[in-house]
Amino acid sequence: MQTATPLVEIFTSHAGSVYQCDRRNRVLVHFAGQLTALKIEAFLRLKQAVDSIDLEEMAASTARSSDFEVVSVSGCERCYVLTLPELCVFKELLGQAKFVMSLNSMLHECLNSELAW
Repeated sequence: MQTATPLVEIFTSHAGSVYQCDRRNRVLVHFAGQLTALKIEAFLRLKQAVDSIDLEEMAASTARSSDFEVVSVSGCERCYVLTLPELCVFKELLGQAKFVMSLNSMLHECLNSELAW
């Protein structure tokens, strides 16, 4: 009998949520009504790709092509087509999730090293 794997909530905002699935070693990103499962490496590439977008330049540009940005990374089955407001909240969601993941990792290391002494 197989039971459902509980998802650990990493971060949630009004824009979406990021969860961790320990059973499959994946990060699940719920954004814009869709759920995307990513390996941690793909999640980090996605965050880096979003961080590399110059939001100020995008906002200042009058070109029609600056109205949206296409974000796609290897290891991610989804291609995100995002407007400037969507990019702002997506960037915040990914950044906060990465921060919480880093914090959890540091706490885990500290606790394990304390127990080893």
